[in-house]
Amino acid sequence: MRCKLAHILALPVLLAAPLSAATATDPSFAVEHLQNIEESEARLVLAALVREQKKLRTEEGTYFHLYSGAPASYEQNAVGPREAFLALDLGNIWRVRRLSPQGETFPKYEIIVAHGSEDMNWKLTVTMGWADAAGRVDSVTMFLGPPPPF
Repeated sequence: MRCKLAHILALPVLLAAPLSAATATDPSFAVEHLQNIEESEARLVLAALVREQKKLRTEEGTYFHLYSGAPASYEQNAVGPREAFLALDLGNIWRVRRLSPQGETFPKYEIIVAHGSEDMNWKLTVTMGWADAAGRVDSVTMFLGPPPPF
């Protein structure tokens, strides 16, 4: 009974922990906005993306679809999807939003990543396949452009 009570009492503390206090194996995530998503789920998606970046950097086999683009006149459009994904700073997240309904087999997320200048953002659409507890990335579509109007 004491063990269960300790877990119940610790739950609010764990849920209140900021996203920047991710697990020791995850990088520090600084997310300004969460929309239609719990912090733990957002952390899982971001950790899966970081894991895929690491696999590509170390040339491990990883198998997910990767697309990247920008308006035709932008220099970034000349960069291949793999290079764009590897250069992505996943420590500078502005928003994580769940696009698909809860319980979806292949849930979709929208992640807005600050590009380095205030007038440009990466908008990622990430489709996950939950084949394991850590989550599996099925596809990533990246588009560089100006931030949406507010």
